[in-house]
Amino acid sequence: MNNLVNTMIFQMARRTHTVLTEEHHEILEFAYEYYCKNRVGPLYHILYQKLGFSQDHIDSLFPYGLFSIYSWLGINIQTPNQPCKPLAELDVKNYREVYFDHNGTTYLRDHIKKVLEQFNSADGNYGNPSCSTTLGKIAYEHIFQARRTIAETFKVSPREICFTSGGTEANNLALKGIAFNHLKKKGHIISSRIEHASVLSTLKWLESIGYEVTLLGVTPDGMIPLNELKAAFRKNTILVSIMAVNNEIGVINPIQKIAEICKERAVPFMSDCAQAYGKIPLRPKIDGISIATFSGHKIYAPKGTGGLFIDDSIQLTPIIHGGGQELGVRSGTENLASIVCLGKAAKLMHSDMRRETARLTKLRDYFLIKMEQTITSYRVNGSMKNRLPNNLNIGFKGVDSGAMLLSLNRIGIYVSSGSACSAGSSESSHVIEAIGGNKDYGTIRFSFGLKTSAKDIDYLFEYLPKLVKQLRSDNP
Repeated sequence: MNNLVNTMIFQMARRTHTVLTEEHHEILEFAYEYYCKNRVGPLYHILYQKLGFSQDHIDSLFPYGLFSIYSWLGINIQTPNQPCKPLAELDVKNYREVYFDHNGTTYLRDHIKKVLEQFNSADGNYGNPSCSTTLGKIAYEHIFQARRTIAETFKVSPREICFTSGGTEANNLALKGIAFNHLKKKGHIISSRIEHASVLSTLKWLESIGYEVTLLGVTPDGMIPLNELKAAFRKNTILVSIMAVNNEIGVINPIQKIAEICKERAVPFMSDCAQAYGKIPLRPKIDGISIATFSGHKIYAPKGTGGLFIDDSIQLTPIIHGGGQELGVRSGTENLASIVCLGKAAKLMHSDMRRETARLTKLRDYFLIKMEQTITSYRVNGSMKNRLPNNLNIGFKGVDSGAMLLSLNRIGIYVSSGSACSAGSSESSHVIEAIGGNKDYGTIRFSFGLKTSAKDIDYLFEYLPKLVKQLRSDNP
């Protein structure tokens, strides 16, 4: 099976709380090979004949039995209780590819492609930054320059920047690094229900080893209620973790007010800034953020890069031990070329921020005008006042989000949805649930970026009204 299928299997298992075993993998491997050869999935009796697994046993392994096997392998199916809706059939004469998923990930911007190519092709850029050789010193200087550049974007000291393999590792290091400072007595952590999975999953694990966690709800427009935050503090509260910008609905939280509340109680404040970094000004020293995490692939830098701002007053217990790289906080030889690109990308994002914000705001407003003119019965999820200009999370009444996502994909338009038909369940986005989203509305996130143009939006709306009409007719 290819990496895409393996990733889908892992995600579906996580979303349905299925612990994968060798039996799961054996069944999935066989079903995938059978489908590739015959273009149809194996039925229960085939699985029994070839592998010896009975229907009852398969049903005990997978949450929806055979239907889960098919859907986890990317085959759209229908179940009696939760049928996947048919996809829209559109006649497209001017096909083009349009990328509306910049909150999910970004491509390498052209300048960064050149930087990466030139760096890797140059002689002498392969040294170990921890070595005292001439090559090592050259490598160290490259990393220090990137560290200094990112520190300048935050208006902090370079010694307060730590590089990691991405936002997920950075969030793990921040949460566990603080928690492990209190390993003997444990403690209480405050966060919210709309955090990224790398925060929520880490907090769930910390709960399993004895820490207490409070997850705050949010207002219908996706904001953290400050009174509830104040009421959540306890004598043993050791950390508050609230994201700066939500990845699904683009809502910007009142970071400075949250920081003030934490400061009054002498509790460190961590913020997942993966969606905010490079898009809104972040000044941790002024904003009152103790730890801020960021990710390279959200700002047109290579995947596998990211890091943290860690205030001088904060000490983290390392979660990766070894040679003591990254100022002793994160061991492991650094990803030199990608870190160089991360620094360059961060500088470009911040120099372009004001101009790009204005441009994206105009595109966002143009998109909403087209929606108002062509689509009925829809809603925009999240605050429109406190929001990134590149994000529109829209609920379409009477439309299955999975069917819409796949229908748009067919005509070259790439978006993300709040839930997926292929999940094998009716599970919806935890963020949309937290803001009280109506299950009658299928949710699609449109997020814009550097290469988004008005022509892209025009192409979408050339077909979106027909697509929505078809999907609604198939979902009475």
